[in-house]
Amino acid sequence: MQEVEIDHLLAEEFACDPLFAQRFLSGCGLGSLNFRTITVTVEPSLGGEGFGDLLVQGEVDANRVALLIEDKISAAPAVRQALRYSAYAGRLRAQGWDAVWTILVAPAAYTGERKSYDASIDLESVAKLISSPDSVRQEYRRSIIDRAIRKRIATGVQIPDLALHRMKSEYLEFATTWCATEGIAFDFPPLRPSYYDGDSWVEPIRDARLPTHVKLRHRLWTSVKEPGGQVDLIASPADEDEMARFFENAPEGAIVTPYSSGKGVQASVRLPEMRQASGFDRETTSAAFSAMCKLVQWYLGVGAKQGLP
Repeated sequence: MQEVEIDHLLAEEFACDPLFAQRFLSGCGLGSLNFRTITVTVEPSLGGEGFGDLLVQGEVDANRVALLIEDKISAAPAVRQALRYSAYAGRLRAQGWDAVWTILVAPAAYTGERKSYDASIDLESVAKLISSPDSVRQEYRRSIIDRAIRKRIATGVQIPDLALHRMKSEYLEFATTWCATEGIAFDFPPLRPSYYDGDSWVEPIRDARLPTHVKLRHRLWTSVKEPGGQVDLIASPADEDEMARFFENAPEGAIVTPYSSGKGVQASVRLPEMRQASGFDRETTSAAFSAMCKLVQWYLGVGAKQGLP
């Protein structure tokens, strides 16, 4: 979450401060270039090689220049991350860009694949590049970076879990087959380049028949102490009438509890867990998808009885 916050922080600096890019490039050791930002894209597609953190497109005099930026705080490098950035940079150059640089932004103590990028800059230095005539705004935005670095010191580096990535890959492949066979149009989140030990949730899972504030979630495991998985149907935010629909007409076999500090509500069905050690399990996943179908049918049925959309 903090890396995403840094992505958006940098995107705004590039887009709104005309001189930020010049200070940034100088800090990267690329020279004090007369860079003018044209567009900024957060989470750009890398042409079939996953997603990056930030793509800044601009001009240096009459030359088209692009910056492919990867932000790191505590996560270790994803699989082939620097190579994927480099490959996409090559494709942009082949499309006519005059210069494309891959740049790593990370705390000074971060090692990772720093040497595999065209340039790098310490996150601590980036904080000093943020400038504003409003001192309150400047200190607030710098504090976002300071907080991220403090957390990195406290938590250390996360190592991608290859077994969990394999399990989620098999899960999503099976989901496609199961939905096609059963005629169910669930929409699952795409496979991420890397996962870490605590990434136990598959969410959001969408069904076009549900309103936008209602989603499904599959918790592959719920806690270390209590073995078990869980499927949730979540409505958030939920008004008093919707809360009452859940608590007064709970689906059979489900437990209804508040969600997000009472801002929403969820109906949950307990299932066997799936963990990296045991690997992907077709029966457990089939049971999870069947439970999702029952929860959706319950939600739509209760709403129809009460004349709600």
